[in-house]
This record gives sequence, structure tokens and C-alpha cells, in this order.
Amino acid sequence: MAQGRTGVVGSLASWDDERGFGFIQPNEGGQQVFVHVSGFRERSRHPVTGDVVVFDVVAGDGGRPRAADVQFVDQVVARPGPERSQRGRLRPIALLPVALFAAYLAVAIAVWGVPWWVPAVYLGMSVLTFVLYARDKRLARAGEWRVPEATLQLAGLACGWPGGALAQQFLRHKNRKRSFQLQFWVLAALNVVLLAILVHETGLLR
Repeated sequence: MAQGRTGVVGSLASWDDERGFGFIQPNEGGQQVFVHVSGFRERSRHPVTGDVVVFDVVAGDGGRPRAADVQFVDQVVARPGPERSQRGRLRPIALLPVALFAAYLAVAIAVWGVPWWVPAVYLGMSVLTFVLYARDKRLARAGEWRVPEATLQLAGLACGWPGGALAQQFLRHKNRKRSFQLQFWVLAALNVVLLAILVHETGLLR
């Protein structure tokens, strides 16, 4: 147990990372206790279903029990898996699509006469998308309203996906939610396909 704590010990029975709340099942049994991200003392990482925690029980809205002063217990998880191991380190393989796309743009400019403003658009949107990811992570840690996932995905589709891929790795954000990752890369591929059609089939970007 964490030093100096005599609170209730339990594990996260469920956690909604997008909305920033979940429920803790006390080890001693009984009713699950609601917990909000703002109730965690340490916010250096996101909670995950299965995390073992120690917490205090206080009265929340309407007098319902609510967890407060929540701490992770020795970084122990009841359900270890690849998601946790991948969260804390940079995965160079995930940056390979960005490097390949940058090389494609360089060739498109040098060989096929694609105008300079095309990579400029990607650069600008990538910076904006990176900022959106950073803001979403900050809001998540603060327990405030998040940037909608749809906004992040649309920014990626609108030429900002390279910045999104960089943010996922360097900020360790949105890089372990499989449904988000699947949608992100499908939209990124769609963006690249549309660009290739404009360059090679219609000639509009030459």
C-alpha cells in the first residue's frame, strides 16, 4: 500500500478515458465507488481498468459515495497487458508513415512539379493538430472538458495526420486506444489517397 495511507484499497472496475471517470471496486466488497479524474492525486499517467488504488470515500453529488485523494498502489495492475507497456515508450515504427510521406512530398515537388504550398498546408495543419492533442492531454489531466475525438480525427483528415502521429508518440496520448487508432490511420490513408489522385490522376496539383 502507498506509504502513509490508511484508505480503502480497490481496483478500477471500469474507466472511460475520454470522459474522465470510472468506478472502483473495493477489495473488501460492497458497492462500486464513482471516481473522477480530478480525484487522483497523481496525474502523470492516465488510469487504466485494472489499476489497483487506495482512496478515501467522500459524499459526492446527491450524497452518493465518491472516491477522493486516489493514489496508484505501487504501480501494480490487476490486468497487465501490452497497452500499458506501449504507453511509456516511443515506438519508432509508428513514425515510419510520417517519414515515408515526407519523402513522397519531396519527390512530388522535385519530380512532378507539385507546388510548395501543398507541403506548407500539411505542415500548418500538423502543427495545429499537435496543439489540439497537447490541449486534450492537458484538459484530461485537469479533469476538464476534453477536445472531442471527432475534432482530432477531422484535423487529421484535413492534412494534419502527420502532426497527430507525432503527438501520439511524443506526448504519449491517444496511442493505446485501438478504436481511435484504427479510425485515425484509416482517415490518414484516405487523405494520402486523395492527394495521390490529385497529383497523378487529375494533375490539379502540378
